[in-house]
Amino acid sequence: MILVTIVAVDYETNRWFSMFFVHAATDLSVILSKIFFIPAKYLISTSNAIATPDLNYDMISIANYPLKIELECSAYHAYFALIALVLFSAWKLKDKFLYGTVILVVLAILNSARIVILGVIGKMFPAILDAMHDYIWNILLVIILWGLWELSNKRLTKTA
Repeated sequence: MILVTIVAVDYETNRWFSMFFVHAATDLSVILSKIFFIPAKYLISTSNAIATPDLNYDMISIANYPLKIELECSAYHAYFALIALVLFSAWKLKDKFLYGTVILVVLAILNSARIVILGVIGKMFPAILDAMHDYIWNILLVIILWGLWELSNKRLTKTA
């Protein structure tokens, strides 16, 4: 609750903390796209936006499909859920830092892969984009988050 409150207050005032998540997701998505040889670029002009442009968000093009990266796209809520899971896990402090960091990095890469895949789907199969974005990926993100934590928890709480 504290982490969500911080983002909510920041989002309504100066947006430096909340926009960190947006910019990180945007940058990592562009990098990941280029690694897999999928055309990606930052859009300076928002005239090609698929929704009403909000100049406070990042605009990118993946596979020549314009995407607006909003706060919710950054998966900040998944990071906060993961932080809470790790903080309240019965792990050693060293393991919380190590495994928590690894899981956060994996989650960031998977979220950026999600954005890249949605760009490709938007270009190739626009009819299913909304279902993929609104339902499939939201459900998968929860399953992935739980799975990453569960694998780490089983490894770190083995009983003799």
